[in-house]
Amino acid sequence: MLKSLMKIAGVAMLAIFCTVAMSSVSLAQSNGIEGKYKVTATSSELGTLNFGMVLKRSGDKWSGEVVDSPTPLTVTAVTVDTENKVTITADAGGTTVTIAGKYDGGKIAGDFSAGDIKGTWSGMKDGAAAAPAAAATATSSSAGGAASALEGTYDFKIVADGQGEFPMTLVIKRDGGKLVTEVPSAGDLNVVGIEVKEGDVVNLTATYQGNGPIPLNGKRTGDEIGGKWEFGGFSGTWTGKKKK
Repeated sequence: MLKSLMKIAGVAMLAIFCTVAMSSVSLAQSNGIEGKYKVTATSSELGTLNFGMVLKRSGDKWSGEVVDSPTPLTVTAVTVDTENKVTITADAGGTTVTIAGKYDGGKIAGDFSAGDIKGTWSGMKDGAAAAPAAAATATSSSAGGAASALEGTYDFKIVADGQGEFPMTLVIKRDGGKLVTEVPSAGDLNVVGIEVKEGDVVNLTATYQGNGPIPLNGKRTGDEIGGKWEFGGFSGTWTGKKKK
């Protein structure tokens, strides 16, 4: 009888331990998701929509609120799993909207659907964009030669697969001990930072309508720079050729 009671108690303690452990994992994984986000949603039917979204947690329950939206959108349910995958269900005047994405480093990106409308979205947490953008302006001292060779004015172009291309003029210049970027007459799309590494590696940082950072990673070959990019469900290439 005593052995049976001890066995039952052991099983119960194991179950309690597993429950507490799983709760701790869930809390650790979802830590940092709470907060306010600047969201950009894009679809062929709706174009580009910008609004704010607030995600909150109380115990094991999540809730959300959409603010400054061009169309009424009421959040009815929010779930976050142990891999930081976020699923948001909302109501838009009787139409169910499903917004799914994954949180990583201060941003959430993924897909959404509303009836027959489908698109992509990304949300940048308030305060999360400042650190990467600032870091992107740093120039490695070991890559000083490559940094000097990069200075100049470029015919620059970002191509978004299936969306078109965005030509602009890009200026790379030195400001004190670091390189900085400037896009004269910048519109929705802007290049806000540059990082140079050994081996002619050139990584730029862009923003779209103030949202980002969008990493443009690539290399320098002579008077040309270029590479590939991917952000918020979109992808493409970028190139720049120094003007003579």
